[in-house]
Amino acid sequence: MDFHQGDIALANLNPTRGHEQAGFRPVLIMQANILNKHLSTVIIAPITTNLGAQGKLTTYLLAKDASGLDYDSVVLVHQIRALDKQRLEKKIASIPRDEFQKIREKLLFVFG
Repeated sequence: MDFHQGDIALANLNPTRGHEQAGFRPVLIMQANILNKHLSTVIIAPITTNLGAQGKLTTYLLAKDASGLDYDSVVLVHQIRALDKQRLEKKIASIPRDEFQKIREKLLFVFG
């Protein structure tokens, strides 16, 4: 299956260590489409329904209406990581370009 920047997919993030986001959960595809086409890995940001994680400089609140998810959720931008595409189960949603741009702005803070 092809995944595109801004897609939300279900992924298995196990195994993990320490405070890494774990489990079978939605993730936001962050990587550029040209890389998605040619690499066997993909850069993602985990998504959680724990709204207590919102309001930080490194998180972004995705309203369910804008995301296509069942619940308001939080993108954990500070936990971006590379995954093998075999960990991605299926695409479940896609966010609008303007929402993705706001999340990219959070990356500027993460990378300084």
